[in-house]
Amino acid sequence: MLSRIGPLVPIVAGLLLPVGTAGADTGDVRNGKLLFERYCVMCHGEQGNGQGEAAKYMATKPRDYRQGTFKWRTTPSGSLPLDSDLEHTLLNGVYGTYMPSWRSLDERSRQDVIAYIKTFAPRFASEQPQKPISIPPDPGYSDESVKRGAAVYQKYNCSQCHGASGRGDGPSAHELKDDWGNPIVPYDLTKGHARCGDKSTDLYRAFMTGLSGTPMPTFADSMSPSDAWDLVHFIQSLSPAYAKNLAGTAANSTASATP
Repeated sequence: MLSRIGPLVPIVAGLLLPVGTAGADTGDVRNGKLLFERYCVMCHGEQGNGQGEAAKYMATKPRDYRQGTFKWRTTPSGSLPLDSDLEHTLLNGVYGTYMPSWRSLDERSRQDVIAYIKTFAPRFASEQPQKPISIPPDPGYSDESVKRGAAVYQKYNCSQCHGASGRGDGPSAHELKDDWGNPIVPYDLTKGHARCGDKSTDLYRAFMTGLSGTPMPTFADSMSPSDAWDLVHFIQSLSPAYAKNLAGTAANSTASATP
C-alpha cells in the first residue's frame, strides 16, 4: 500500500542503488525515492517496514517491503512478484484498505517508485521472480458450477476462516495473524469486490498463488483447475455486486417495469 502524503524518507544504507542509476529493470531509483517520500512514507515508513505514522490507525497494516513478500502476484507461492504485479496494485489500489489507486501517476513514475520499493528487500538483488502461473480459460459461470463450487468450499474447509456464508466470520477468523504478527481478518466474500481484483482470473490466481505473508495458502498442488473454477463461480455467487448477478437483477428490473 502507498499512502497519500508523507515526510522525507532517509536513504536506506546498503540498499539504495547509486543516485542517478536505473533500477533492475526500467525504473530510476532516484526519482522513485522522491515519489516515495511524497506519497508513500506516511503508511509504509522510512525504512519500508510498514510502520509509517499512519499505520497504527489502520486495521489492515501497510506492507512491510523488507522481505520481498507480496500478496498480489502472478508468480507462484514463495516467489518475488514481477514489476507488472506491483504496477497492477498501484493502478488498482487494494479495495477495502487505505491503499488507493495511483492511476494519476504516469507509467514512468510508476516504474520509478517500483524500482525504489525493491531496494528495501535484498532478495530483489539476488533472486529473479519465477514465471507467472498458467491460468486456463474460464469455462463459464453456471448454476451447476456454483453448486460444485459450494462443495469445493466445504472440501477445502474455507468456512473455517471465511465462514459458512462467506462473511469472514469463521471459527478461526479472530485468531489469525500475518507473518509480522498483526491480526488479520479473513475477507468478507459477500462484498463483491475482491482485494485481488474483480475478474474471475484474479480469484483463480489467488487460489493458486496464495497470499504470501497471510494464512491464505496456495492450492496449486491440491486443487484441480476445474475445482478452482467452480470455487471462483461459487464465490461470485455470494454477492449481487458481481456482473453475472447484476445482469440477472437488471433483467428482472426491466421485466417488472414492462407494461
